[in-house]
Amino acid sequence: METNQVYYINKMNDHLSLKQRANPNYSLRAFSRDLGIHSSTLCQIIKGKRRLPIKHASSVVERMSLSPKEKTLFMESLYRSKTNIDNIKIDSTDRRFMLDESYHKVIAEWEHYAVLELFNLENFEATPKEVSYQLGITLNRSEVVLKNLITSGLLKEDGHGKLVKTHEDIKTTEDVSSKALRESHLETLEMGKHKLEEIEVELRDFSSATVAIDLEKLPEAKTIIREFRQKMSALLRDGEKTDVYQLAIQFYPLTENAKKSIKEKQ
Repeated sequence: METNQVYYINKMNDHLSLKQRANPNYSLRAFSRDLGIHSSTLCQIIKGKRRLPIKHASSVVERMSLSPKEKTLFMESLYRSKTNIDNIKIDSTDRRFMLDESYHKVIAEWEHYAVLELFNLENFEATPKEVSYQLGITLNRSEVVLKNLITSGLLKEDGHGKLVKTHEDIKTTEDVSSKALRESHLETLEMGKHKLEEIEVELRDFSSATVAIDLEKLPEAKTIIREFRQKMSALLRDGEKTDVYQLAIQFYPLTENAKKSIKEKQ
């Protein structure tokens, strides 16, 4: 397995090591009891001889009391170990700055991400007037967005008084309930409705598919979607950048069985 695929194994080993450091009598059997996994299974997992079953993943990250960033890295590492769509190189997740719920406005309101992407365009200067022109928003709204990004520490003034980004890439938690993320998704859906009517078909792509699935493969499907997003970004960022686009993917059940299955596990 590659390094980015064994983060979850390293994290479990680190957690066990810390427990044993605090209590020399703490055994692998005690660790398996605390995680709710059979000891023989856990032994194989931490040695890299078998993967952590997806069905145990959520309870394991909760029982290990991982931070939102650690939870995301743990789950991505586990999912990535089950599937692989290579060829396009993407940056390491560890190098991307993690936004949590404390960045509520930045996550929830689309203009903030859009402004950060504008920095990748040729000759862009982060002024309220330029942001207003590029995104089609009011001058006042542009000023508020820039102020929010500065306050959040995502923008700062350089030695010449120009605004620059403090991080090359940012991300949010995955598969972790967040009010800000839900608001962001709702904004994206609403914006998509307007763009469907306003933008010529040559400049956009809207598509969908309805498919019967094996629910056990949902974690792998999520991984493929995440890697596709990252690789699509890597592909499109290679070259002269002239515009900022929004890529939105929704994947949800039309039948009631999936919701019943979740309730039964709780």
